[in-house]
Amino acid sequence: MVIQKSTIIVAIVAFCAGAGLTWLVLNQRGLNYATQPPTYIISQTAAPAAVPPAIPPDVSQLSPGEAAVTLGNASYDEKNWAGAIANYQRAISLGTDTDDIRTDLGNALRFSGAPQKALEQYQLAQRMDQTHENSLYNMATLYAQELHDPASAARTMQDYLRRFPNGDKASIARQFIEQSGTTSAAGN
Repeated sequence: MVIQKSTIIVAIVAFCAGAGLTWLVLNQRGLNYATQPPTYIISQTAAPAAVPPAIPPDVSQLSPGEAAVTLGNASYDEKNWAGAIANYQRAISLGTDTDDIRTDLGNALRFSGAPQKALEQYQLAQRMDQTHENSLYNMATLYAQELHDPASAARTMQDYLRRFPNGDKASIARQFIEQSGTTSAAGN
C-alpha cells in the first residue's frame, strides 16, 4: 500500500508542477487564451488554409486584406512558407495587391520549392512597378540558383544594373556578370 500512495503523490505533484509551469509561461507572454484567443484568418477559398504564426499578431483592427498581409508577413518572418503563401494569396484575393506582396509571395514560393510560380510573381511585381528593385534582383538570382538558367540570370542582372546602377545589389550584380563572362549594359 505504501507504493501506491507514493505513486499517487508523485502523480499529483507532477500534475501540479505542469499546471503551474503552463500558467507561468502563459502569464509571462501576457496571453490568456480563455479571454484572448489567437486571432487569425482561416481561408474560405479552395486555397490552403492560412496557417497562423506561433503567436499571431493582433489584426482585429485591420481590414481583411491588411490583416492577411500582416499575418503573411508574420509567417514569412518565421519561415512558415505555407502560412505566408496562403495569407498573401488571401490578401491578393481581397484586393490588397502590391509589388511588395507579389515579391514576398514569390520568395515564399521559391523557398517552398516552386520556382516557376515564384518567377511568375516576380514578373507580376515588375509589371506593376518597373522601379521595384527587389523583384528584379530576386528574379535574376532565381534564374541563376533554382532555374539553372545562367543566360537569363545574366540578362536580368544586366537589366538590373541598367535600371539601378547604384542599387542595393549593384556590386553583387556586377560581380555576377563579370564571373559569368558577359558584358554589362550598364557599362560598369
